[in-house]
Parts: sequence; structure tokens; C-alpha cells
Amino acid sequence: MPESTTTPPSQPMPIDARQRKANRRTGLLLLAIALLFFFGIIVSRFIDDPVVSIGVVGGAVLLYLVVAIGRHLIK
Repeated sequence: MPESTTTPPSQPMPIDARQRKANRRTGLLLLAIALLFFFGIIVSRFIDDPVVSIGVVGGAVLLYLVVAIGRHLIK
């Protein structure tokens, strides 16, 4: 039988501490936006005011866009 000429898969490079910290910070920020959106919708049902509903949804979308665009501007 002929020997295999393929090379073994290389080990993935470990993520350094700075990148890991940035990923954790971004994840927590996105979690906060999701929680704001989720609980804001529930609270707006109890308040029964359309301005609160629009404010919560608009605020969550705005925060998400700031995070998404801001991450690309930094790189």
C-alpha cells in the first residue's frame, strides 16, 4: 500500500487573552441588548403605552447597530 501524502491537520492557534476579553465584552453587550429587548417588550405590555414599545424596540435596534458598526470601524 502506498503511504498517505496528506499532512496532518494543523493545530488551531490559541486565541490570546486580549481577543478573548474583547469577545467576552462583546458577548455581554449583545446579551444586554437582547435582555433589554425581551424584558422591554414584556414591560411595555403592562404599561400599555405605544411610545414605550417604540422606544424599547428602537433603542435595542440602535444599540445593536452601534455595536455592529463600531466593531467594524475599530478593525
